[in-house]
Amino acid sequence: MNGSDGRLVQTAVIGSRDSGRAIILPTDADELTRWRRRHPAYTYWCGTQLGGCGNELSDRLYRDKVCHFAHRPHTSCHRTATGAASADHLFIKDDLAAWAGRNRLKGRATSRDLGSGPGDAVDFRVGAARQHVRFQFSRLAHAEWHQSRQRLSSESATLDWVFGPGTARPETMEELYDEYGYLLRFRFETHGAVRRIRLRAEDPRRSTDWVPLDACAMTPAGLRLPGVEPRRRSRTGPAAEAGAGRGAAPVRRSREEQVLALKEALVSAARLRTRPTWEALARTAGSDLPRLSVPDRVGLLVAMERTGGGEGSPLLSALIRTGEGDPPPYVGSVVTAVGCGVPATAAVLRRWCQREADRAFAVYGVPSRTAPPRLPLTADGQLAAQQSAEPAQRQTIVHVKGGPVLQYAARPKPDSFASVPSDTEIRHALRSARQSRGPRPRYAAVLMTRAEEALTRLPEPQRTYLVAEMATTRRWLDSRPVTPARKPRKSRRAKNIEDTKKAEAAKQSARAKKTQQRKKAKNPLQGARPLPGVCDARPQNRPK
Repeated sequence: MNGSDGRLVQTAVIGSRDSGRAIILPTDADELTRWRRRHPAYTYWCGTQLGGCGNELSDRLYRDKVCHFAHRPHTSCHRTATGAASADHLFIKDDLAAWAGRNRLKGRATSRDLGSGPGDAVDFRVGAARQHVRFQFSRLAHAEWHQSRQRLSSESATLDWVFGPGTARPETMEELYDEYGYLLRFRFETHGAVRRIRLRAEDPRRSTDWVPLDACAMTPAGLRLPGVEPRRRSRTGPAAEAGAGRGAAPVRRSREEQVLALKEALVSAARLRTRPTWEALARTAGSDLPRLSVPDRVGLLVAMERTGGGEGSPLLSALIRTGEGDPPPYVGSVVTAVGCGVPATAAVLRRWCQREADRAFAVYGVPSRTAPPRLPLTADGQLAAQQSAEPAQRQTIVHVKGGPVLQYAARPKPDSFASVPSDTEIRHALRSARQSRGPRPRYAAVLMTRAEEALTRLPEPQRTYLVAEMATTRRWLDSRPVTPARKPRKSRRAKNIEDTKKAEAAKQSARAKKTQQRKKAKNPLQGARPLPGVCDARPQNRPK
C-alpha cells in the first residue's frame, strides 16, 4: 500500500513517528541496497511533522520500477504530500540549525501550519536581536500576507520574507519591489537522501545567482545575500507625511500635485516592468487616490497623459490592472479620451493594453530598447489586421531566338527562425513547436533563447507561466535523440560534373585494363600447356 490515493511515498522520518529527521528514499535499486548496508538499524515512519498517520513504513526495493516507501497492510493514511519536496520544511530546519551553529547565532527554526499542512512556512528567529526570517512554502493571498506582515513586523526588529516557487502573488511582489527593490526566493536541490536550500534575490530585470545558506549573513539590518544592497524607496511630499502617522487623515493635494505623483509612480512601475493596481499606486503616489471616484480617476489619468511625452509615447494608464490581471474598464475611457480609439470589447482592451505595457517597458526600462508599434484600432473598435503585403514578383524578359521568354526571380524561402513571436506569444509558440512538424528542435532552441531574454521584460503572472513552459520544452529537447546533420543538397550542375568525372574515371580504368591485357599476350608460350613427356623426364638410377 502506498499513499491513500495510490501515489508513491518518497519521504519519511527516521526513528519515531514524531521525529524531525527526514529522508528521501533512493529510487535506484543498487543505491537502496548500499543504503541498507550502511544503515541496517534505521526504522522509517510516516511522521506527524510530514502530515502523516504516524505509522511505520517499509522500504520497498524493485528492479523493474521506482523504489519507494510503503505502509503496512490494513493501514489508513490521509497524507496529501508524498513526493520528494514534501519534507523540505524539515530539511530547511536542519540547514538553519547547522548555519546558526557555524555563525554562532542563537536562533530557532519552527514549522507553521497556515491551514494546508505543517509545512506551510518555517520561521527562523534570532532571540537576542529579535530578528525574524520567514520561509514561505504555501501560496498566500496578498491580503493575508499583508496582515501577517504587519503583525510580525510589530513583534520583530527586522523581518525578511523568503518565498518558495510560485508562492508570491503579483501584488505582493509589486509591494516588495517598490519598497526594497528586490524579492528573496528559495529553492531546494537534492543531494543523495537529503535536500539543501539555495537562495537568491531577484527583481523584474535581473537576479543574483543561487547560493547556499552558508553564503548568506545575518546582519543588523536582516538577512543579506551576496551582491545585494537593500534600498528603501523614500516617499517625499505630502503623501509621505500623510502615511507617517497611523490613522491620520490623508492630506488634500492640488490636481497638479496628484498628476505629477501619479506619473512618477507609473514611470517607476514601467522601469521595474511591473503593472500595479490602483491600490498599489496609492501606496506610492499618495493615500488620497483610493477615495477618488471612477470619473475622477479617468479625469486624473487623462490629465496625466496630456502632460507631455510626445506623440506616440506609451500610454502609462495601460499599466494599471485589477487583482485578476485585466485592465480596469475605466482605462478604456482614458484610451478614448486621448484619441487612441474606442475598444469594442474587454478582450480588445486587454490585448491593446498589453501592447502598450510592452511599449512602456521598452521606453522606460533599464536599459531601454526600441518599442514595438502601437496596435491601431478600427472604427468599429476592433484591432486592425496586421497585413504584410508581399512584394510584387519581379519579372525579367529574356530575348531568345523564337520570341521573348518571361523569367521570374527566385522567391526567397521563408525563414521560420526569423519570424520569432513577441514576448507575450512565446509561451504558445513553444507549445506549438513541440507539436507541429518541421525543424522543431532547432526552432524550439531559438525560441528558448528568446524566452530567456523575455523573462526580464514580462510581468507576473506571464513570467511564471513562461518559466513553466520553458522547463517543459527543455525536458522535451533533452529527450529527443541526437540526429546527424543532413547533408547539403547538391545543385544539378555539381551533380552533372560529378557524374562526368565518374564516367571519365571508369573509361580510363577500362583503357588501362585493356593495355595490360595486350602486354601480357605478347608472350606466345604464356598460358600454353607443356608438351607431354617434357616435364616428366627424371634421371633414372642405374643398378650397380
